[in-house]
Amino acid sequence: MSNEEILMNKVLDASSNTIWDELKKIRESTEATKKIIRRRWIWELIQNASDCTPKNEKIDIGIDYANNKVIFSHNGLPFSYENLLDLITQISSKQSSEEKKIGKFGTGFMSTHLLSEIVQIEGSFVKKEHNYTKLDFTVDRTGNEYSDIKTNTKIMLEQLGILNNGQSELKDHYDDTKFIYLIEDDVEIMEAVEQGIKDLNETMPYVLAFNNNINSITCNGDVYRKVKELTSSINEKVKLVQIEGPNGNRELLILNDNSVTIACAIERIDNEIHFLPISSSIPKVFCEFPLVGTEEFSFPIIVNSAIFEVERDRNAIRDNNEANMELIIKAVSLFKELISYCLEHKSTRNEFNICILNKSNESNIQEYCYTEIKKYIEKKPIIPLHNDLGGSNRIAFKNSSDQIVIGIPLTIDEENRDLFWDILSNFKGVTIPTKNTYQGWAKVFGTNVPFSWINDTFFKDSNIEKLNSYLTNGNILEWLNMFYNLWIQDAGIDKVVTAAFVPNQNNEFVKFERIYLDNNIDWELKNILVLLEENILFTLLIKEITAFERYFQENPKRVKTSEKCSEKIDERVSQILSKETIDRIERKEHIQNIFNKLTNWFISNQEKAIEWFGNLYPKRMMLSTPEENLRRYKIAEKIEENNIKYEELDEIISNRDKVLEIISNSELSREDIIEQLKHVVTSSEELKRYVEGLINRSIQNIYQYLSTISDYILPPTIEGWMKVRYSETIFPAKYKGTDIRIVIRPSDYQKIIFYYEEELEALDDINYQLWTDDGEVQRMITLGDLLKTTGISRIPLTKL
Repeated sequence: MSNEEILMNKVLDASSNTIWDELKKIRESTEATKKIIRRRWIWELIQNASDCTPKNEKIDIGIDYANNKVIFSHNGLPFSYENLLDLITQISSKQSSEEKKIGKFGTGFMSTHLLSEIVQIEGSFVKKEHNYTKLDFTVDRTGNEYSDIKTNTKIMLEQLGILNNGQSELKDHYDDTKFIYLIEDDVEIMEAVEQGIKDLNETMPYVLAFNNNINSITCNGDVYRKVKELTSSINEKVKLVQIEGPNGNRELLILNDNSVTIACAIERIDNEIHFLPISSSIPKVFCEFPLVGTEEFSFPIIVNSAIFEVERDRNAIRDNNEANMELIIKAVSLFKELISYCLEHKSTRNEFNICILNKSNESNIQEYCYTEIKKYIEKKPIIPLHNDLGGSNRIAFKNSSDQIVIGIPLTIDEENRDLFWDILSNFKGVTIPTKNTYQGWAKVFGTNVPFSWINDTFFKDSNIEKLNSYLTNGNILEWLNMFYNLWIQDAGIDKVVTAAFVPNQNNEFVKFERIYLDNNIDWELKNILVLLEENILFTLLIKEITAFERYFQENPKRVKTSEKCSEKIDERVSQILSKETIDRIERKEHIQNIFNKLTNWFISNQEKAIEWFGNLYPKRMMLSTPEENLRRYKIAEKIEENNIKYEELDEIISNRDKVLEIISNSELSREDIIEQLKHVVTSSEELKRYVEGLINRSIQNIYQYLSTISDYILPPTIEGWMKVRYSETIFPAKYKGTDIRIVIRPSDYQKIIFYYEEELEALDDINYQLWTDDGEVQRMITLGDLLKTTGISRIPLTKL
């Protein structure tokens, strides 16, 4: 055997070993690795086509998939002897060539054999400069043994020799090169073809933007090409690239710094630039073409460089390569410029789509990217804020002290997240992004405001009035019900009741474990217990909170009733009576007043008193001292002497005061006094009830109306307001932080009648407001209103 034959045999062995190893990798890899290989075939073909671009020209690429056949074609330079030799032997000439080649016919081309182990190549073959012959060559990688591969490789080399030395007809032009793959009815192979075409469609804009060799790519008849590139007037590094396709134009925003380019997909709407989401299946790193396997790379958008040093399988860049680190540092700098562009441009939207980062602790380059970019975007005011005025203010996620100042709703069930945002949107305690962006920013910074945080931060050690100051509008108790209901829906009742702080009937927030349900306990009994220094209101859930009703139904021991309340009263009163008897102490006046209230309740609720106060009711006479009984008997005797019914007392007392008021008014004429006395005299029990109905309606309507106005602070419930009122129609309130009195009158029939002296006294003060209600409209009456409607133009001051 000659030295030449020995050399050729060595080359054949080396070639066959390489091919055999690559085929085994394809056939025997894990499913995850096979998925990556299946996605590489189309890029290997496109990369090789790009390497065939004539100098100072561009090529067109075609991909057709139909009838179980894939045809890949390009109009670039045809095969030379060296090219075909590279393809057959898989010993690439890349490193020895002076020209820049992405990977021409190297081992990456082997991934295309996943489609078919036999590839038919058609086109032209270079015989000599500008002379070409017809090419019809078969690449055969069939065989299950190493010897099969070696035999096939030897046959192909022999065919290459025949082709190169043959005397075929020559032409002065070349035909398009075609790679033809016959696809078997194999599910995995067909999935690989479809996945490759899907990847191509997704990354098409980036491939055409980064690669100056390609004029167009046609995929199953759909043509894609770069048609426009515009430079920003704000930053010359920023360019807008437009890619034409069958479904309209797609646009990229790119920043370029010589050897590095970063890019992201955008959509322009009404002079605004909207950043589009980057598909998780798009590789983040390109070396003019995508490096399949870099989908999770720690860079928020696409980064490209033709001079990246890549791994052999083109699935990553080399991590410890200094040149790669320098390129990535440039890319990070470009990204910071992109964010600055957004801040300066002010018409960019959905910036969260270009800020999503994957954290990696296994790569120095990626760790650098993550740390630098995360630190940068946290301090830049790029997050649009929700506010009740619908403004477009933006702030950073962290302030200058490195404190997080943006809250992003967190729920266990993602379906509850929008509902939680709605609740927080009416709460000034937390600054949140706009509704159409907060989910996007959650992908960037994570979610950080769960129900428990609101509960622990704002409910604990707080009260209703304080919490109400955080509410933008609406009723605080309705807001709390929505909050608790959604929390229960999201986390479950068991977790909520162990953590929640809820408002008691003192309007203070306490741990739920200390609270009981008020099952319509008689208000007078509750009041008596409070006077007896049993703070039952502390342990009772405020009645308007209904979110826990089901829990109390299933836990009846956590429910308090009038019966249980009466048991406690009975116990406390019995202790007091026993102490009076044993220690022979005189009953104090405040104790007697409490006992009087209880006695009155016994009189008004005799049946309930007998049922609930089995021990105390029979001894009820002990609740009054002889002196107290004598005082009350005298009052009762006087009432009976005048044949006055108990139900008429309030009306009589009221009418007496009105008569005295009318008679003592020196400014009234005789006719006015008679007319007003008629009004008092014609008052009846029925009329009284009617007037009381008007007053109660007006109180209810005006309370509801003022509760919706942020300048006013009222107790959280109307019952609470009634409890602290100064008189029948005079109530306390805060207006813009100042204590005032609210006088409420019905204004039916277009008139206001003042029945009570307290109303006039209140109006005599400087800090008052007169509010009226006619059943439909609530309004404040000013001095100007009174002067206009009465026609008064002169006011005598002599009797003030």
